[in-house]
Amino acid sequence: MTGNELNVVNDVPFLFWVKNRDEQYIWGNRKICELAGENVVGKTDDQLVWAENAEALREADRRVFTSGEPDYLHEHVVKSSQGEETLSVCKWLGDFEGEKCCFGISFVIQ
Repeated sequence: MTGNELNVVNDVPFLFWVKNRDEQYIWGNRKICELAGENVVGKTDDQLVWAENAEALREADRRVFTSGEPDYLHEHVVKSSQGEETLSVCKWLGDFEGEKCCFGISFVIQ
């Protein structure tokens, strides 16, 4: 992504992230880092505040890697110091820096 594209994605009011096959976040915008209370890059769901929800999150990622088809779902996560959130999520398979990855975009359901 160019600098301008990166700024646009960082500023959207949605969570946006990219995970590799090792279930590690290799990119995350400002909004997902705010929800986590830290930078998600280099971490897995087990290492973040929503660790108790990690298995369900990984299961959805695996479906995308296996099927190659987008997945639309609701995910429930614990977030830093503010309780739980329910997210409306779309995950899909794409290329990121030459690697097949699981992309995700979501927003908090109010």
